[in-house]
Amino acid sequence: MTHSMTSWLTAFAVCFGGATPFVLNAQELVPPQSALLENAPVTRVSDEVASPSDTVLPAVPIATSTSNIEYAESASMEMSGAPCCDPKKVAELNKKAASAYKPLYFDNDFTYLCDPCYDGCLLGEDLKRLCVGDCGVLDIGGEYRARYHHEQNMKPFLNGVDDDFLLHRLRVFANYEVNENIRVYAEMLHAVSEFETAPPRPIDENYWEMNNFFIDGKLMETCDGAWYGRVGRQELLYGSQRLVSPLDWSNIRRTFDGVKAYYRSDALDIDGFLTRPLRKDLNEWDSSNQDQTFYGLWTTYKKSELGTIDLYWLGYENNANNAAGPFRYQTVGSRVNGEKHSILYDLEGAYQFGEFQDNDHSAGMFTIGFGHQFKEMAWKPKVMVYYDWASGDAIPRNGFDHLFPLGHAYLGWMDLFARNNIEDFNVQLTAKPCDSWTLIAWYHVFNRQDTDDVPYTVTNNPYPGTTPAGSRYLGQEIDFLAKCQLTPRSDIIFGYSHFFTGTYFQDQNAINPAVFDGDADFFWTQYSLQF
Repeated sequence: MTHSMTSWLTAFAVCFGGATPFVLNAQELVPPQSALLENAPVTRVSDEVASPSDTVLPAVPIATSTSNIEYAESASMEMSGAPCCDPKKVAELNKKAASAYKPLYFDNDFTYLCDPCYDGCLLGEDLKRLCVGDCGVLDIGGEYRARYHHEQNMKPFLNGVDDDFLLHRLRVFANYEVNENIRVYAEMLHAVSEFETAPPRPIDENYWEMNNFFIDGKLMETCDGAWYGRVGRQELLYGSQRLVSPLDWSNIRRTFDGVKAYYRSDALDIDGFLTRPLRKDLNEWDSSNQDQTFYGLWTTYKKSELGTIDLYWLGYENNANNAAGPFRYQTVGSRVNGEKHSILYDLEGAYQFGEFQDNDHSAGMFTIGFGHQFKEMAWKPKVMVYYDWASGDAIPRNGFDHLFPLGHAYLGWMDLFARNNIEDFNVQLTAKPCDSWTLIAWYHVFNRQDTDDVPYTVTNNPYPGTTPAGSRYLGQEIDFLAKCQLTPRSDIIFGYSHFFTGTYFQDQNAINPAVFDGDADFFWTQYSLQF
């Protein structure tokens, strides 16, 4: 704790003591242009916001970074007159060390530890690249995260309920590479909510649950890449995460049981999967939801002049005969994300068709985002302007189904609305006063897309007690965030959001006094440590 506090104070002093500003990556901290809290495009299942390079079952080096063998080799190189490690290579290795943890932990890359030029010492590195058996390598690690919430009139949506609570989450993983063709990965998660007065939300608690547990195998090599297969429990993350995400913001993470075949190369990624989402059970092991099936094909081309291009087809079926089903949806879409002539852009659209409770289902969504980063200015500010649109329908719940999204990263950090019957005009400003600090301000204006339909909560359920009558105007939200990178594997974040309730909720309150029509506030702070 003393070391973390010292690092934080040092970062703060460097930041405001005249350090040279850091060039803000075009993909920073919050998706539009990236997924939440990372700094590179999210273009495939192997990164929620990670590096564009692929990390797929590399040949397994045996030595670890702390072994006497590597130190002996390094000393031998110097004594024999071999060139020493140049500063550029050392800096590159330190960069790889800082970015070794990926949004999906089974994509973590600790191979930098096998290079004798690496001389860093980060928490948990002694548990990585451990020799097991004749040719196996084992990585052990995890993450601890704590987040405090102060919520007024918003648990879990606009309802007049106030609460203060503390969320804890521990993740522990083990990645065993049996050889260069086979590996076994396991990850457990323990999530707890404390000190609340209102009941915890479904996404707040799950006790010692197996979050990932699968076997990977190389199926076939090609001239440019290789095909792999995966069987077991696994998280899914694709593209911008607008439709498929492990939902890292929640205290638990979303996961599936099933199979996947995937191809990796420098230019092209292809994923085909057939899965069932899990049904959470606090008292027993989570099990597959036999009523629901989620499957699809996702391709990502990474070498286009336009940037990264995603093409996808997703199928989602629910056979339960309840208010939300049965339904059978097919979703086809595409995304283009990149930079051209100093203009940043993030364009995505999808069409959804099928059946909903014996009704035809036809819906759609799109996002248009453009911006610019002022690289020559102090703090390297970036401005992005977005318009998010998703269709509603006169039949309740028959609008666009957002599948398994990270809505938190796009439609406001208060998580008040789903990507269903919504129009959101929003402007985001990002700045980086120094290497350690990132600042974000984000402003949203929300309206209903279809006046014959009601607004939907982030769980894609109609707002309780509401009707289609009244204004289209739902309200405005302003979000602020400050993140400090204390060390390469620990950070602290401070956030504040306010929602200005629109005339729709005031009109609904006149019809049904149980509908809350006041403003809402949200303050939060989060600390995370990877090891």
